[in-house]
Amino acid sequence: MPRWLRILLKSSLTLGGMTALVMAVDPAVLLDSLQQARGLWLAAAVLLLPLNLFLDGWVWTRLLKTLDGSFSSRTIGKAVMSGLALGFWTPARLGEYAGRAFAFPDADQWAISLTVFVQRMVDMVIGVIVGLATVIGAMGMGLLPSSLPWLAAAGIGLGTGGGLLAVLLNPAWGHRWAQGLLPDSRLTERTVLLERLTPRQGLAVGLGSLVRYLVFTGQFVCLGLALQPSASVGALAIAVSLTFYAKYLLPSLTLLDLGIREGAAVFFFSLVGLGTAAGLNAALLLFTINVLVPALLGLPFVARLPLPSASDDATTRRCSVLPESG
Repeated sequence: MPRWLRILLKSSLTLGGMTALVMAVDPAVLLDSLQQARGLWLAAAVLLLPLNLFLDGWVWTRLLKTLDGSFSSRTIGKAVMSGLALGFWTPARLGEYAGRAFAFPDADQWAISLTVFVQRMVDMVIGVIVGLATVIGAMGMGLLPSSLPWLAAAGIGLGTGGGLLAVLLNPAWGHRWAQGLLPDSRLTERTVLLERLTPRQGLAVGLGSLVRYLVFTGQFVCLGLALQPSASVGALAIAVSLTFYAKYLLPSLTLLDLGIREGAAVFFFSLVGLGTAAGLNAALLLFTINVLVPALLGLPFVARLPLPSASDDATTRRCSVLPESG
């Protein structure tokens, strides 16, 4: 399918899905919910953003240690912000790979991009495993029925999360799998970095990613409290965990996953007895704080990137072969 057609279809799905959600919840109720939002909880969610960004860079630094070369904290910070900006404006956030890789013009940019992909896979593993535990707990509490669809959802999470976790716990498997899948490719030549990831570095990556997960889900909970102060923190935590579980497992059919995360929030907030307006507004505010604002802040860093020349085909195609990030 031509790229322009894929973008057009995703744009149509995004617009249609978001319009349907807003109309289903009721625009008047959404506006009223926003007007009554508690500023203190909103501020708490915003103030957690720098910690979120710091942890993103900190975890990535642990992966960069598997590569040869020097990577200063300042340049890593610029790379993270550039990646967030370019990821926002490109389909499936593939620009994040380019934004980070181009910040290191003298490094092996294929390998840089691979470390970004590994980091995003770790993020996915954390979200799926925590979400799976929440699904099982919700079934035990009677919030979710032990019906075939929900058992299938748990099974998909178990297979996806368990498979990825097994590879991450044994990085050499990932290298051998890549060699078998794409023999003699420029990408698999770099997957040897997975074998350089020591158990200590892997533990740091996993724990750092878990803390970051707790931070951005904590932002979501803060936004839920801002929009529905009477809500139980426990109920919000369950709804948020299940929302991200769905977001990680559902295919990315819309731009920036808009509509998937928001639709899941509406469903799961309602499931635990919370307002659908609070769920939709909280998801939209989280998108604004964690995706839109960093993308805008990252634009000045993109302007200073040492971008390759248009004739450098090998470089401009660096990210095109990488899987889409979640």
